[in-house]
Amino acid sequence: MKQLFQVERSKPGWMSREDVLTFYSELKVDGMELMHDYWHDCSPEQLQSLSDRLGLPITCYVVFTDLAVGKAELPNRIDEGRKLLDRTVAIGTSRAMIVPAVFKSDMPIADQRRSMVAGLRALAEHARSLGITLLAENIDYPPVRPLMGRGSQARDICAEVDSPAFRLIYDAGCSLAVGEDPFQALEVMAPYVAHVHLKNSRLMKLGEAAERFTVSDANQRFVSTPLREGIVDIGRVVAELERIGYKGLILIEYQGEDPLNVLPQDVQYLRGLQHA
Repeated sequence: MKQLFQVERSKPGWMSREDVLTFYSELKVDGMELMHDYWHDCSPEQLQSLSDRLGLPITCYVVFTDLAVGKAELPNRIDEGRKLLDRTVAIGTSRAMIVPAVFKSDMPIADQRRSMVAGLRALAEHARSLGITLLAENIDYPPVRPLMGRGSQARDICAEVDSPAFRLIYDAGCSLAVGEDPFQALEVMAPYVAHVHLKNSRLMKLGEAAERFTVSDANQRFVSTPLREGIVDIGRVVAELERIGYKGLILIEYQGEDPLNVLPQDVQYLRGLQHA
């Protein structure tokens, strides 16, 4: 298994985007994921040049398109998604991760799910025509979680889209937000998994202040930790991925304090697990 990592939503003011990518290259990882929201103002040529200079391939481009909309609006959102997939190809990568919806309390969830699946099917067809793979994860992001937070939800959506160009990202840490066992999530998602994200978290302590945290469906607050320190047994996750024959990429995701010190440790820890 190859490994790569990404720091999401970097705190502004102390590192530029280019500084972050230089940091990636210094860790000797195999590649990087870029999020469109951070790089939308750069041309594909600029991104390719940056990737070449650092010696880090762009392994996945992360995009957002809200497909959980009414019938009249869905064609516009599909067109928006197609343009983002075209950009994915233009920057030289074969994978696009999509955040595919924003849950709406005033619209029946069945209608939102139906629209999202129809949109994903259309975008998967476009991805297939471009020779790339569209990906979505069991996501803990609150605006999407009601539709695709659990492993079984992600599996069922992928099965319904029914395209070889649409596959799943297994995120072990996301299971905490929905009170799901991460190994059960992996078991149900496994037939469709083509990419893996690894992150870990712990429960916030009473009275603790944190700049960033995730609130679970059970109203628990989780904060990011190094891979070896959180609730999820990452060593067991890696062993299970090896047992099922997973050969794809692994992204390390860290959303806590002091990433300049934590991420080198996480990379070393994961490499140790892979060679154990």
